[in-house]
Amino acid sequence: MNIPQKPLSLLVVASLLSFSSLSAVETDPVGYVSQDVPAHGGTGSTLSLHSLPLKESKVFAGSTSDVTGSVLTVAGTNFSTGYPDLSAVDANSNSLYYVETSDGLRVDISSVGTSDITLVEDVESAVADVTSITIRKYWTLSDVFGATGGDSGLRASGDISDVDLVLVADNAGGFEQFYLNQAPVFLGGAINWAQVGQASSADKATARIPEGTLLIVRVGSTSRDAFTFTNAGEVKLGADKSPVYEGINLVSFAYPVDTTLASSGLQSSGLTAGDVSSADKVLVTENGSFRTYYLYQAPVFLGGAINWAEVGQSASSDKGNDVLTGAVLVLRGAAGDINWEQAQPFTL
Repeated sequence: MNIPQKPLSLLVVASLLSFSSLSAVETDPVGYVSQDVPAHGGTGSTLSLHSLPLKESKVFAGSTSDVTGSVLTVAGTNFSTGYPDLSAVDANSNSLYYVETSDGLRVDISSVGTSDITLVEDVESAVADVTSITIRKYWTLSDVFGATGGDSGLRASGDISDVDLVLVADNAGGFEQFYLNQAPVFLGGAINWAQVGQASSADKATARIPEGTLLIVRVGSTSRDAFTFTNAGEVKLGADKSPVYEGINLVSFAYPVDTTLASSGLQSSGLTAGDVSSADKVLVTENGSFRTYYLYQAPVFLGGAINWAEVGQSASSDKGNDVLTGAVLVLRGAAGDINWEQAQPFTL
């Protein structure tokens, strides 16, 4: 996704012509980004992190009239008519739709009444009674790669030791792992999305991709070519907040532009700085492998300054200008949950 910041407005203008069918409740810029998945040589694991910065079209945009506990009231709106089933769930019974506030807070929808939306958590202390909200659907495996993988370039197999695994965050500090399962020829050879640890015949095509982030892990002895997939949709406008929990987090860049460690907002989000063993880690992928960064804090007697450092290199070598593409994997210690806040990095 090597799209520099300066040409973004040109991309938006061009994409409005190319993708005019992707209209929303309100007119938003639309476009696409291409994602490159590296080839796998048949040994070890080949890794690549990917963001889906273009979003599903909004199904609702408006303002709440009241917020009580986990219930948002939108006076004058009838969600039972003219809207999709906003309480729908994916293949693992996770919410398919979410509410996002104007300051970037995202919360899953649990159920919907005529003019009420019940969320999965209490937001009364975080959301004003009258606040602007939008509703969108999460991307699913089927949306991104097709219901059976199609021509995605992902390898299908009945042997999970020789497939392309697609990992998504489970919002509990771990991963859900999916792959394209191919039934034996004598059973018809059909292909479906399956999940590691569950029956391979249980179709997971509608499994959601929370935070719009994927980690593709290509494993096994069968070599595979590089391929490219496309994420097309709406460009998000306004601020973004991504939760970072204790443990392993897959976190997306919210906008279709490259950023650097220094400009990403990760440092101000509350990541723990320290030495290479105590600091939180930020991992990116390059040429099929991880590169690991952290916030290095010099000893007090040396001034206590903080800079971005890379594991395996001198801690005093500032890596703040290193460009980040794809997505990041954040290893968060036991210092509590935080929000990574990203400001809109462009003007229209």
